[in-house]
Amino acid sequence: MERFRIVGLFIALLFSAMEVCAGSGDDLRALRREATARKDFDSYSAVCRYLYQTGENPALLQVYADSIRQQAKLTNKLEAWIEYYAWSSEAYFCQGNYAEGYKLKRKAIAYAEAAGKTEYLVDCASDMGYYFNVDAKYDSARYYFNKGMKAAEGHPELAAGYRVMLTNYASSYLYEGQTDSALLYTQRARLRSFTDRDTAMLIENLNQLGTLYRRKKDLEHSIHNFEQALLLCEAQKNFTTAAYIYGNLATLYCEWEQPEAAIPFSRKAIEYAHLTGNMLMLGTCYTNLGAILCNLPNRRSEGITVLKQAIPVLKSVNGRSRLCEVYNYLTNAYRAAGRRDSAMAYLDSLDVLSDALSSDVGLYRYYQAKASLLQDVGQYGAAIGYYGKLVDMMEDGYHDTRDYEHYANMANCYLKMNQPLMAFNSLQKAYALRDSSFQNTYSELLSDYSVKYDTKEKELMITRLQEQQLREEQRSLWRKTIGGGVLSVLTIVLLALLYARQRQKARLAVLAKAAEEKERQFMALQKDTEQRLTRKYIDGLESERERMASELHDDVCNSMLALELEFRDMPSDISKELKPHLEVLSGLRERLRTLSHELMPPVFQYATIDEMLADYIFHLALPDGQQASYHSTEGVDWSLVPQNIGFEFYRIVQEAVSNAVKYSEAAHIDVALGLQNQVLSISVADDGKGFDRGKKSKGFGLRTIWQRAGSVGAAVDLDTAPGKGVRLYVSVNIGKNDGQEHEG
Repeated sequence: MERFRIVGLFIALLFSAMEVCAGSGDDLRALRREATARKDFDSYSAVCRYLYQTGENPALLQVYADSIRQQAKLTNKLEAWIEYYAWSSEAYFCQGNYAEGYKLKRKAIAYAEAAGKTEYLVDCASDMGYYFNVDAKYDSARYYFNKGMKAAEGHPELAAGYRVMLTNYASSYLYEGQTDSALLYTQRARLRSFTDRDTAMLIENLNQLGTLYRRKKDLEHSIHNFEQALLLCEAQKNFTTAAYIYGNLATLYCEWEQPEAAIPFSRKAIEYAHLTGNMLMLGTCYTNLGAILCNLPNRRSEGITVLKQAIPVLKSVNGRSRLCEVYNYLTNAYRAAGRRDSAMAYLDSLDVLSDALSSDVGLYRYYQAKASLLQDVGQYGAAIGYYGKLVDMMEDGYHDTRDYEHYANMANCYLKMNQPLMAFNSLQKAYALRDSSFQNTYSELLSDYSVKYDTKEKELMITRLQEQQLREEQRSLWRKTIGGGVLSVLTIVLLALLYARQRQKARLAVLAKAAEEKERQFMALQKDTEQRLTRKYIDGLESERERMASELHDDVCNSMLALELEFRDMPSDISKELKPHLEVLSGLRERLRTLSHELMPPVFQYATIDEMLADYIFHLALPDGQQASYHSTEGVDWSLVPQNIGFEFYRIVQEAVSNAVKYSEAAHIDVALGLQNQVLSISVADDGKGFDRGKKSKGFGLRTIWQRAGSVGAAVDLDTAPGKGVRLYVSVNIGKNDGQEHEG
């Protein structure tokens, strides 16, 4: 089926745009003629696939999906039912009916799971995640991406789908505003794409990294990743993504308030969009360039011309939401130029399509343009209505930098309508909002002045104390001079006695130091012996883990798979009876396979301790009702962590998490990796039942944790009590580590 899609990242002015593959009408006619002649499942699917790729005619897609449904009724093949539900859902998604699309796609997933059709399951789960991303339901998106990735694991033929889902998984965090999480998973996706030699996905990952670093205001890394992606695009002749990246570079310069520098990149995006033949993309690129130009007063007329070029292009592919953006920009541009009639004409066009505005940003811009223009032409009552909509959005949590101006504009409208009381109320709200922002600035200044005043006061007090101390020292000096003559005689006598005693002390000190050195050497030998024994025990444990992992994966799991396949090949009446047992067998095989992966020693050749732990928590199989999270210190070069320490810390986390899953009855397990001032730390905390350390000795798992920590010189702290959960904290100074790498 091969329907994997990437949530595209494009210029921020218009957000992401779904890629639409252009195709000729002749191709569609040929496919339809073949379907009419053959009237079979494959020919109908071919038409659906073409219509899906182009996105041109969702109604026709529904027609051919229904034809597949008829084939499913005739043959009663699960594959046909899966295809029907999959394609039919796409028809609803294309028409904006997400509720029906979700319902049908869930049916496709259920049928695919029942039939053991992993390819269909992965494909449909990826689709669900994609649309939930577009629908801004990010938790649901990640649920289905995770479901698809778990199903794709162990299937080399589905590796491409896995990489797409991992990238989109990261995108969900990006769109949700969780930049750090998005950065972590995008880096993982980039590493996976690089390892698998998937250049196309590597381009997408680099583009996404560029966008993430742009959001973090990291200019150097943002441009570097965009440039790397463009080099690969040129080599691969990937004009579509090149257009996106040039759009992102334009956005970057706009955000730095350098719109003139953004214009060449935006024109480059148009150039590449022409090469793709993708009309939606081309229209979007024209829109973005027009918006940039219209924000420059001396180039506003040029911007209007470019925006008008976008209109027929977007109309040709029914790009309604993009057309809304064009009409909005044109309304504001003509209003700024004083051409109210033209502004009103485009506002009327925007009104017709306003139902296509789905984002808060789009609605905000629409209400703002409408309210301002209605106020300009003297329709004050109507303007107040739209200012009211803006105020409602503000109260619901949407904020702009100058929100108070909406109340001020409402006040002006009320004055024009001879309603001074309403104007006064609106003006009060405007000043309250403005004063609150001013108050924040004023408070910061006041705090700054207060700090400076306190500092001066303290400096003055110190000066006064120093002067007083100096006077006291002068008086004390006179007293000491008078008594000095008497004391000097006594001093000579005492010195003779002290000299004899000091010689005796020196001899005793030499003997004590020699004894101390012998004790130190003995303790060092004892500690070295303990460490060697611990190391031997841990190495033996790792060797046994690896042996067990190999046997589970290569012997037990493969034997269970062979048995499962043998049962599935039995006559249908027998296989139906065995179906519940087969599901149990399949689930058990998956759990054993996961366990075998956990038992294998971690490999740090291509990944850091941070990436390894994130991957471990991400793929952690948890019972119902339990969740696990992972986070780490930002801005750290984790490659600096010695591999021997990273290895033991990874195993400590595995042991601690395993204990929490088995014994804690916790709802949530939190794992945190930190590095500050060369001190590496790991924290594993749960909200479970805890235990009384005074009544419970260290079990096998806890003893192993202490031994592993001791083998690298790490300190361990365990904080727990009945009903208080458990927190394990392990730390080590990596600057003092010998840097030897663990080979096991």
